[in-house]
Amino acid sequence: MDNQLEAFLNSLGEAERAGGRVLHELTDQAQSLELREMLKKVGHDEGYYAGELAAHVRRLGGSPSNKTGDFVDKVRAVDNFKGKLELLNRGQRWVVRKIGEQVNNIGDGHLQAFLRVMAEGHEINIGALERALTEGKL
Repeated sequence: MDNQLEAFLNSLGEAERAGGRVLHELTDQAQSLELREMLKKVGHDEGYYAGELAAHVRRLGGSPSNKTGDFVDKVRAVDNFKGKLELLNRGQRWVVRKIGEQVNNIGDGHLQAFLRVMAEGHEINIGALERALTEGKL
């Protein structure tokens, strides 16, 4: 497996694990039942993506990272709940951007297809969270 690809996939996996941890914490803080359910779903997605990224790394002969990114501490450092949610969406946009920068350079069709679906899933989750923020359903 190419070292750059392995590092890229592992960085995404670390970000997904961090996102999952953040979402678990934020779900407990949500006042609205709708938001709580949506955050649970997004957290589930993050865990799924982290697992799939690790599986792709293994399938391609690499070693998956089991680290969690530093995003958890960044979100914890934000004082208010709305700010934490906004930072969460910025983190999700980062993942979408990173996938967009690399996906066409990846020769493995299965991995390329998975990354496109992952980016699309993040876009959907970003939109749902933006609607909740706009409607004040915190």
